[in-house]
Amino acid sequence: MAETAGRMIRLAVQSRRRLMRDTLSAYLAGRPEFSVVGQTGSLDSLYALCALRRPDVVLVDAGPLTVDLVQALHGLRTGFPDTDLVVAYTELTPYALDAAIQAGLTGLVSTARGLDAVLHMLRHRAGPVVRSAPDGLALTDRELEIISLLGAGHSVPEMAELLRISPRTVENHKRHLYAKLGVGTQSHAVSRATSLGLLEIVPDTEAPQRPHTEHGRTPLVVVSGAPGPVLDDVTVALIRCGVPIVHAHRRPPAGREHWARWHRGRILAALVDPEPEDWLLATALGAPAVTVHTTEPDLAGVLDSLLRGAYAVIRADQVADDLGMVLNAAARGYFTMNADRVGELVDWMYVRMADRPAGVPELTARERDILVSIADGHTVRQTARTLGIATKTVENTQARLFRKLGARNRAGVLTIAYRLGLIDPAGPTHPGDVNADGLPRADGTQLPAGPNHSQERP
Repeated sequence: MAETAGRMIRLAVQSRRRLMRDTLSAYLAGRPEFSVVGQTGSLDSLYALCALRRPDVVLVDAGPLTVDLVQALHGLRTGFPDTDLVVAYTELTPYALDAAIQAGLTGLVSTARGLDAVLHMLRHRAGPVVRSAPDGLALTDRELEIISLLGAGHSVPEMAELLRISPRTVENHKRHLYAKLGVGTQSHAVSRATSLGLLEIVPDTEAPQRPHTEHGRTPLVVVSGAPGPVLDDVTVALIRCGVPIVHAHRRPPAGREHWARWHRGRILAALVDPEPEDWLLATALGAPAVTVHTTEPDLAGVLDSLLRGAYAVIRADQVADDLGMVLNAAARGYFTMNADRVGELVDWMYVRMADRPAGVPELTARERDILVSIADGHTVRQTARTLGIATKTVENTQARLFRKLGARNRAGVLTIAYRLGLIDPAGPTHPGDVNADGLPRADGTQLPAGPNHSQERP
């Protein structure tokens, strides 16, 4: 393992271009000598990232190197003398070179020399660790665990159980974390952490593997939905078909240890008016899903089911006559849907799909407004005031947004939205939401501001 003095090189990446910083971060994180502790899009955010994570080296994708940019980087270097800088540039004027030499910025490498030259410079600049006394601003390992769990949408009791600590201890860590990030809410903390690259935004989506399915065995149907007449009708229809069923009373119940996973035949999921937790059930079981809707689903509802992997979409009044046949078709790998929607669906696909990234749900303008407001750390009431709409409208739109993105709560929807590229994790969205130092406005202690108060430079 190529390491410097037997240790990993802690590295942060800054680039205005999201594709570049994501690519560089992924590549460097895959090399044994580097540990990428964060990534960000702006220089002001980079100052905050250095305060929170204290990297050994920062890689700056500068583009054309200007005198103004050199001055900003000099301020960063002065603020964090234990952190070295490697600046990859595309163009360099004599004036900028003179300014860089005077500022003590000697870790310059032209992008024309390729990735090997950048790697050599990163290794060369990471000298022996000589740390200043801790100032209490850097994140602890426990606080990093807390923010990761917040990003995954876990509640305080869930985090306490996972970390084997008390809920009160979790709350204390959250309070310290919010102060260091300069935020006042959970969703704003997740938004801020994601903008600094502190969260892993590409989750492991691989479903747990089940034992080999034995052909010829009767399928097992796992039924999930709110108690009521429709759920009763589904149960009666399955009993009449002679199909073994089980109701999922705890949502989602299908972890690796759940007994249904060890059924040796096919497993199917019948979801009645499915909520996000129901889709988690189908995914965890690796089961084809058939959705049953109390009312006729509109095109958005049908598309939502299809994007989540539904094999069939039927109405409640079709259950008695068609459910058994539909489940049988789904077990054989066929897709079933009422023909009334096919023409409308085909028209929509013809117009929309060519221009939309694969796997990214289509959001309405209002849903995008709600998503941006969540990313800015606003509460439901603040969102309603900002957009000039009723609180109930915000709640209903937010619920649809959660269903489309398969999220459990506001923190979870942010993590998914960043992964899908629906929000650029480069910092706050609105100029009014940052203070004079380019950091988010929030109740509580603010992050240390960088000496550069101007907007991001070329």
